[in-house]
Amino acid sequence: MQGELGKAHVPVQHVLNLLGKGLAISALSGLALLVSNFLISGLPKKEPQHPLVKDGCPKSWVLFMGLVYTFTYFTTDQYSPSLPRMEVDLGATQDLMSATIQMNFVIKAVTGIFTATLSDRIGRRPAIFACLILLSMASFCCAFARSIEWFIAGRLLQGIGESVEPVIFAMVRDYFPRNEERFMIVSALQMMSTVGMLLAPVLGGYSAELCSWRASFVVLSALWAVMAAYAGLNMVETCPDADPEQPGPGPSWSRFLNWHCLSLLLTESCNMAAYMTFSTNVSYFIEVAHGKSTMTCSTVMLAFGALNAGGLFLMERLPLGDTLQKAKTSVSLYAASGVLFLFLAAFYYNYLWAYLLGSYLQAGLSIFALVSVNVLYFEPLKDCAGLAASVEIVAKSVIPSFYSAVSTQSLMRSGAQGLMMFQAAAVIGTGITFWCYAMDPPQGWEPLEAAKEAPFKDPF
Repeated sequence: MQGELGKAHVPVQHVLNLLGKGLAISALSGLALLVSNFLISGLPKKEPQHPLVKDGCPKSWVLFMGLVYTFTYFTTDQYSPSLPRMEVDLGATQDLMSATIQMNFVIKAVTGIFTATLSDRIGRRPAIFACLILLSMASFCCAFARSIEWFIAGRLLQGIGESVEPVIFAMVRDYFPRNEERFMIVSALQMMSTVGMLLAPVLGGYSAELCSWRASFVVLSALWAVMAAYAGLNMVETCPDADPEQPGPGPSWSRFLNWHCLSLLLTESCNMAAYMTFSTNVSYFIEVAHGKSTMTCSTVMLAFGALNAGGLFLMERLPLGDTLQKAKTSVSLYAASGVLFLFLAAFYYNYLWAYLLGSYLQAGLSIFALVSVNVLYFEPLKDCAGLAASVEIVAKSVIPSFYSAVSTQSLMRSGAQGLMMFQAAAVIGTGITFWCYAMDPPQGWEPLEAAKEAPFKDPF
């Protein structure tokens, strides 16, 4: 009887594998046709901004934006603890499995430039809806991939779908033009994503232990489909209409090449490089180098996420002044934690507790520092929020991805000390690049004076 069930189970797996391949081919073909149509026929006309946008953002939509943003990172974090097992199942190598994480961030960043810029031209609504549909199809492809090649194809499509992230932040800019309100909303979104970071490795680890790493991708495919349906039914167009008094081809790239803007973008790059160095290497460091279990790794990642959330919660409640002062305080403390991490890497690299202490100090300060810098960056870029968000995603993804790839090689060749040195250097670099901005902030931007123009309104 068991033999008959086993024989029946194999054709089901084969059918699902073929279906996943079909979805991947269909998605890639559809994207190619869509791009060709845009090149031949031009871009479709954007819907006018919906009148309800001026009335503020509904709580339900803030929650939806938070969920979309959360699951763009949950998709990767949930399978990080399972990398060694997936390496065996897919016939891959450590380099390739780590690359599926790093590649995803690069693809998201590159395609995010086009997705966010398109959202400025054709509207946020079609861009978000298309990305959510693509994420559902890509997650299904990953779930039933039988080889590393098809898993990489699924991850590539997930990266394209996750380019929805800059569109979410552009929408936040549409709904919340004042920096005080936007700081609260960006903090709320980061808090939600941090909760996702808390749950992702634990749920992914339990799924791998109790069932299979594939099960979590199946669930993600269903969740993305539900979110796509909700967006299709409830989303209104938020992109501001073009100002007839300011005609022209659009915002100049020179806006992003001034020293102040570049300093903030490099600050975010260093911050994310430290995080990605941790997330792409922690499973191999704990499970292979120190012989611990998948669930131990999941618990370590759970604690990392909890400290991210706890640090953001506590720092928000301290009387630190305006946004610039908050950034100065949080980034300086963050860089100081990197100095301590470097000391631990120099003298205690053989001990697991040293790596965990350095990583947990980093976790407690990183998110608040990132939120503060994000608000400073977006403040002068109201008229090109989509493009600004896509440039930010490039800074937060491409450089950190290459940096974490080098850190993986350092772990393989130099062991624990090499990994710890790289992670600590990224944390210290965050402080150095930020103070290039903070020592000479742009003239004419005074958050406290701007706040006096109108009374503060609760964003909800």
